[in-house]
Amino acid sequence: MADVTMVFMVAGVIISVGFLANVIFKKIGFPDILLLISVGIVFGPLLGLFSPEDLLSVTSVFAALALMLILFQGGLSMEFYTVLSQSFKAAAIGFLYVIFAMLFVSLFSYFVMGFSWIEGLILGPMTAGTSSVVIIPLMSKMKVPDEIKTTLSLESTITDVLNIILVITFLQIYLRGSVNFQETISSLIARFAVGIMMGAIVGIAWIKVLEITKKQEYTYMLTLAALILCYAGTEYLGGSGSLSALVFGIILGNYGEMSILGIKVDAASMQKLIGNIKNFQNEITFLVRALFFVILGLIYLPDLFGFIYAGIIMSVNLLLRYLAVRISTRNSALYKYKGFMTLMCGTGLANATLSLLVHNEMMQGSSVAGLYPLIVANIIIINNIITSLTPIILRAGIK
Repeated sequence: MADVTMVFMVAGVIISVGFLANVIFKKIGFPDILLLISVGIVFGPLLGLFSPEDLLSVTSVFAALALMLILFQGGLSMEFYTVLSQSFKAAAIGFLYVIFAMLFVSLFSYFVMGFSWIEGLILGPMTAGTSSVVIIPLMSKMKVPDEIKTTLSLESTITDVLNIILVITFLQIYLRGSVNFQETISSLIARFAVGIMMGAIVGIAWIKVLEITKKQEYTYMLTLAALILCYAGTEYLGGSGSLSALVFGIILGNYGEMSILGIKVDAASMQKLIGNIKNFQNEITFLVRALFFVILGLIYLPDLFGFIYAGIIMSVNLLLRYLAVRISTRNSALYKYKGFMTLMCGTGLANATLSLLVHNEMMQGSSVAGLYPLIVANIIIINNIITSLTPIILRAGIK
């Protein structure tokens, strides 16, 4: 375990590199993600200052915190009616991509890697989907139509939830030998419905709270407390805390549209207050995002076979994602951006957390348990490199 002084020194370096990487990205378009992941690889696998075991106890908590804060920040920047108009396309892309990839990975892992069918089905969702921690901050920096930003941001949130449900379901089948599929479908619907409902209720109520407390200090900290309680309460009720954080942000960021519900606010005061909240949230999002990508580098375990397997899976998954995007955007204005939307494929800490969870649950009874975090870590590195290079590809005019 690294000592406290070393942790503080590394934290200072991470924040400094994160700031520098962001400046470089804005100036010349060089991917800031690559710099941050490289710092993690230097501190972890190369210098051995940290090991994956050092991070296991905090990984799940950090994943939840990162998702919550970044989704809330993303929601604050989304336009309400654009969300409504693009939600179907986002759901279609997310569901098709995850299902296509899951079927391919289960076949590949069974016939090539020596997995059983259920072990392959567990691996499938970990390799697909996109991560809101990666996509939403990157979208905010890119000059692309708002419809694309909203669609990809919503897709990343949907697949975060979908992947968790699928992995847990298949893991239960592996551990128990059977599962009630009716309960699984009900659970999936409930997580989406409760998440949306809780986020909307808290968001609407919080507009009124801010109207009352607008002259008080520390309104952002109070809003942060509400966000944390909203997330925790939604999870406690069986809903998606991540989705509730997104909806909370959307409602708060579109406070003016809530007049249709009879909610009246002082427009000038609320605009200033929401602006301050956005500024604070951007600072926190920067810190969490920098730490997130460094952690990806820290948990990376170099292995030739793991890299080869990950490369094959990622290559085919990209083709399947392209197919899902083509199907979902046909006859729409987004169709001409299908190549760009395909390359925005970055996964993240949620996938890594799921792989570690499965490894811990299966390690006593499965000979392939150790391959889950190994393959998933390599896939995360590969597709985040692809995603980080997308702005350069976009500048070259490739769509």
